[in-house]
Amino acid sequence: MKTLRPALALVVWAALAGSALAQDDYPPSQDYPPPGAPPPAQGPEAPPPGAPPGYAPPPGYAPPPEAAPPPAAAASGGFGVVGQMTISDDLQLVAARHSESLGGQSMSKTTVSLNPAVDYFVAQNFSVGGQLLIGFESNDAGDITTIGLTPRAGYNVPLSPVASLWPRAGIGYFHTSNSYSGTGIMGTSGYRVTLSAFVPVLFQPAPHFFIGGGPFLSTDLVSKFQQMDYTKVTDFGLQSTIGGYFGGP
Repeated sequence: MKTLRPALALVVWAALAGSALAQDDYPPSQDYPPPGAPPPAQGPEAPPPGAPPGYAPPPGYAPPPEAAPPPAAAASGGFGVVGQMTISDDLQLVAARHSESLGGQSMSKTTVSLNPAVDYFVAQNFSVGGQLLIGFESNDAGDITTIGLTPRAGYNVPLSPVASLWPRAGIGYFHTSNSYSGTGIMGTSGYRVTLSAFVPVLFQPAPHFFIGGGPFLSTDLVSKFQQMDYTKVTDFGLQSTIGGYFGGP
């Protein structure tokens, strides 16, 4: 029995020495959270700004994304944008009283002319429209009535935020009828086909309102009176314009 004691002690010593060597081969020990503690906050589960110390976000929490910058305000369309309608220069009412005397005889006449015009921008700065002419003249011999329509197209050229060049051109048809009073002469009629162009410079002193002016040209392509060729007239000069616009984006 005494002979087994040294052997048993040697076996116990060898086992303890092996255990110590095995512990030296493992990496240093790490601190782990106790059982049941929430995982450390990291990555997208970081606590929100202003959270108190020790705050633990709930599982799956993610901070809200940064607010996107507000969209830039759309620039003002100004004059000439698609879908815009204008009531312009030709919305003019003219009334005049004329009298003359020759050889002891006198004659007087009254003239009224209404020329409304509407244009619509079907594309950026490109407009189509028309001008209506209603003219009436009354004199001692009778009355003269003129009705006409001029389809036209134009293109707006911006010069600055409040100024532009808006040339327009069209071909119009005008019918004139004469009625004579107290002469026993039957009424007569005629018509004209006229090419016209107007190149005004527009200024916008206030939103949706413009004024301006520029050169104009009007020349008769066809002129008939009682189905016979009649005098062709060409006019050239300066003309003013005033109007407004609405619609568009």
